[in-house]
Amino acid sequence: MGQGVAGSSRSNVDVSLPPMAESGTLPTSMQECHRHYQRLRMLMDRWLDQSLRLDARGAQGGGGDEVNYALAWIPHYLITRNEKLAAHFRSLIAVLGDWLQRECVHGYPPRTEAHHGPEAFVLFLPQYLGLFGDNDAARSILEDAAHHVGNWAGEVPAWYDYTRDRFRSWRLGTRVVDDSPEFAVEAAEHLRFIHLALAAHRVLEEDRYADWALRYGRRRARRIVECDGPLPVLYDSQGRGLYQRDLTSAALREAAADVHHLPDDPLAGVENLIASGAIYAFGDLFALSGEEVFHLAARRLVEPLVGQIADPYADPGAAAVSYYRAAFRDVGFDTRIRRAVDQFPPAGEAELAIMMHEKVEPQRAGVGKRYDMVYWGRWSERGAVEHTVQPSPAALALAFQLTGDVSFAERALGMAAARLGLAVRALRSGREHSDRGPAVCSVAAGHGRNWGVGAVTGCYGPLLLGTRLIRGAVEPAIELLDEAGRICLPDNLLSLVVPPAEGDGQVRFYNGGETPLTAAWRPAGHPEATPVAVRLNPQQVATFALTPGP
Repeated sequence: MGQGVAGSSRSNVDVSLPPMAESGTLPTSMQECHRHYQRLRMLMDRWLDQSLRLDARGAQGGGGDEVNYALAWIPHYLITRNEKLAAHFRSLIAVLGDWLQRECVHGYPPRTEAHHGPEAFVLFLPQYLGLFGDNDAARSILEDAAHHVGNWAGEVPAWYDYTRDRFRSWRLGTRVVDDSPEFAVEAAEHLRFIHLALAAHRVLEEDRYADWALRYGRRRARRIVECDGPLPVLYDSQGRGLYQRDLTSAALREAAADVHHLPDDPLAGVENLIASGAIYAFGDLFALSGEEVFHLAARRLVEPLVGQIADPYADPGAAAVSYYRAAFRDVGFDTRIRRAVDQFPPAGEAELAIMMHEKVEPQRAGVGKRYDMVYWGRWSERGAVEHTVQPSPAALALAFQLTGDVSFAERALGMAAARLGLAVRALRSGREHSDRGPAVCSVAAGHGRNWGVGAVTGCYGPLLLGTRLIRGAVEPAIELLDEAGRICLPDNLLSLVVPPAEGDGQVRFYNGGETPLTAAWRPAGHPEATPVAVRLNPQQVATFALTPGP
């Protein structure tokens, strides 16, 4: 978060001073949007209370991906500033620290690989530090783990080969680095160490982390840009691209995440990169350096994702397209996106159903798919459940960002609330294994192939605050203050954000309560900016321009 915001719930501003924008009444869709938002906010609190009662420390003892089950509560905290959430976050950091002390060496698992090893350090941890950057325990955990990416922890085997600018192995631990031929491959998961380094650079302010991330990131970006056909799922020790047909051993299939792909999936290589957050790594590296190779690599990833926007399960693909437009200020795909949005089916009225296959195996091609994922259906008039054809909440949020049509935001928040409500009733929270498909956390924030994008995270923060990932932190585009000057989204106030892309963005506020409301807002990360007052009568709206930051 911006300076002066992290870990704070109050601001010393006088929200009565700045001028008010022109107000007006809103259509029914805004009222419905507010209703869905209120229900989603309530369900997030209800899930938290349920989890605090039922979810003891997971089977992983605080490590692995356990802390990532809390990802969806990060935007919820930004919106509500619920102190109960802050306390739960601290408890997760504490159990992660206990696990590191018990079972790890220099803050990292001794025997692991590039998929599971970084999980504890590249999602929830940097997002938590984006909120509470002064937490010494969390800072220390991040620093110890980040030491390994550039061989800065002398007592453990070196991971990175500076002569070849590549990692020595798929299997990287603090006691074992297995660089035998079958493991001397480079996978999409090695990009997770770029996320780790960039988060360390943001939190610790040491240039070596950014320098290393740029060095390795350039090499990986060039490979993507220079590839003419479908992207490989792996690279062998000589840098040759490997495809599904080349996965002749169990070790290669493991490193390529082949268990999640249908045979001959043309997007398997892209899926692997999206599942390790490649688009966000390239966006961060572009912001740090301005080097065009990162823009071109991101564009190469996004190009096929535009064709997946309408896929009901391609949440991370739609989120990647949205991020690309804002992070690179590139609207070159907008014509294609609009055509896809124009083909979205109308909103469905039938009741939602949650479904799972008996056989645990991949069922569909493309991004956002995991072999054990849940599926969504609608009850037909004849009592049968039919697979949904509705686009994901992330895709509907993207449609709102592109068109400004509030009905898309209404549908996104309504779908997120419906899916979360059903998941809380039917599934375990997922603390014992947050990557798994059938879990509340995986519905809310995506399963292990979604890089934190699910029904809730794909629309809740992006719509209400204009959030996006920046060097591991969930950064809002705007900061809200209630009438008392506390940093939060006040009760009954709905905000909808269209982030700047090619030009200015927009912030729209709506008073969904029954009494007049006063609040204020300013661009996030600019505590020196004078907050702009929002004074609204019931069912009124105020709209403001949101200019791009530096």
